[in-house]
Amino acid sequence: MDLNAFALLVIACLAVNLSPGPSVLLVSSVSAAHGFRAGLLAVLGMTAGAFVHVVLAASGVAAILAAAPIAFALVQYLGAAYLIYLGIDLCRKKPVKSGETRYRDVGDDWHYFRRGLLVDSLNPKIALFFLAFIPQFLNSVATPGFAVSLMLGSVFLVTGAIVNGSIAWLVAAGVNQTRGFFGEWLQRWIPASVLIYLGLRLLWQEN
Repeated sequence: MDLNAFALLVIACLAVNLSPGPSVLLVSSVSAAHGFRAGLLAVLGMTAGAFVHVVLAASGVAAILAAAPIAFALVQYLGAAYLIYLGIDLCRKKPVKSGETRYRDVGDDWHYFRRGLLVDSLNPKIALFFLAFIPQFLNSVATPGFAVSLMLGSVFLVTGAIVNGSIAWLVAAGVNQTRGFFGEWLQRWIPASVLIYLGLRLLWQEN
């Protein structure tokens, strides 16, 4: 891949990752509710989950999944149910006495990483995205194949991690400055509502 083609790939990846979507909303919700560290760990988990879909797309498994409506719907419903569960769980959280984020979970790093991992790996729409995205740049390489497809998908994942990590920091920094009733809405009710909305949105989307 020449420099011009690679620059076009990076620009395309940044444009997609910067556009408002489920990933941005999810990262914003986790960071607002649980702080920057939790948001960053969720981003890493989402990146790992998306990498699973890159592998599926590169190997052709995503095409098989898209052609199997029952399997596709099952994965989609599981992902939607998990997002709704996260939103309801946040609604049930009780405030903690802390000068930082008010609704911080009592969990280890794996707890937040697992959230991001499950959310992205249980979203079959991501597999279909990579199935459509990766082939658009295969013509710019001399020997397209599985390894090259992984490389193209990885560029998207790296740019996504940078963008979402930055969003996590900005949201957490802003929310940590809020207190009282307004802070409670920013840290609890709005993130919970967004998570439930994302779950319902995924549930209502047609296969």
